[in-house]
Amino acid sequence: HRGAAGPAGMILRAFAPSDRDWLIARHRSLSGAEFGFTPDFGDSIADKLDAFLAREDPVKRLWIAGESGQRIGSIAVSGRDGSAFLNFVLLEPSARGRGLGHVLLQSAIDHARAAGFPEARLETYSCLTAARALYRAHGFAIVDSDPGWRRFGQVFDRELWQRRL
Repeated sequence: HRGAAGPAGMILRAFAPSDRDWLIARHRSLSGAEFGFTPDFGDSIADKLDAFLAREDPVKRLWIAGESGQRIGSIAVSGRDGSAFLNFVLLEPSARGRGLGHVLLQSAIDHARAAGFPEARLETYSCLTAARALYRAHGFAIVDSDPGWRRFGQVFDRELWQRRL
């Protein structure tokens, strides 16, 4: 998907080291503004991102979505316990409502399917209602939940979602 054009001129390209700080900062900022998460959410993303980048995994991919020369989103897929695991799903508010989140998610699903995974999984939180609707629209369903999770200054359910490929 390097340089692949999506709707309205969105481009998906491979993650570059120069994207690291942006990805962490946008997760921190958007989660704070939209869900009231404390800044340590960004620290959690940094830890997960660094572990993702360091892990040897021939099927892992991290894409950055761009439009008009600006970064507008991200998504990643990697192998974990025999499943494809999706992570770092982000779409800037200015890019929402035009189907771009569907393109991001479908790109990761297509990659996971082509890599031969039998299923895709992801972790999300009950307070992320728009993301959860997107996952549901793509055939994901909750397979495990940890209710009353207290992190990032909030209380929510931590959820594991899955779909067959």
